[in-house]
Amino acid sequence: MAETLNGACLCGSIAYEVKDPEAMGVCHCTRCQRWTGSSLTGVVVAEENFRFTDGEDLVETYESEFAPRNFCGTCGASIYDDLGGKYFVAAGLIRDLKMSPEFHLQVAFKAPWEQIGDSAPQFDENRPS
Repeated sequence: MAETLNGACLCGSIAYEVKDPEAMGVCHCTRCQRWTGSSLTGVVVAEENFRFTDGEDLVETYESEFAPRNFCGTCGASIYDDLGGKYFVAAGLIRDLKMSPEFHLQVAFKAPWEQIGDSAPQFDENRPS
């Protein structure tokens, strides 16, 4: 049976489903730090396994050279990064999430005050392909 997770933005105007999540990881890059105020913990899901259930018309996109970042145009909550075929969905917006981080990316760029407190593999930049 496929696992389905439900998430919503801060104001509740946007809701979505994530089916068959592949992994959960933490990105420590400076872009994520600027976007969220800290590192970004996200759930990796195939694009076809992500579906808005409410408020899709409220989604705004910030385009950058790395990955388009999608957020609620009303409350500003980070929804997901579009990695091209995969989405990195903000884990803090998903209720009843029972996953643990399986990796840490961009550790070479983490904030100096941040401490990684789990045993998931750490990569200075991205995971090897």
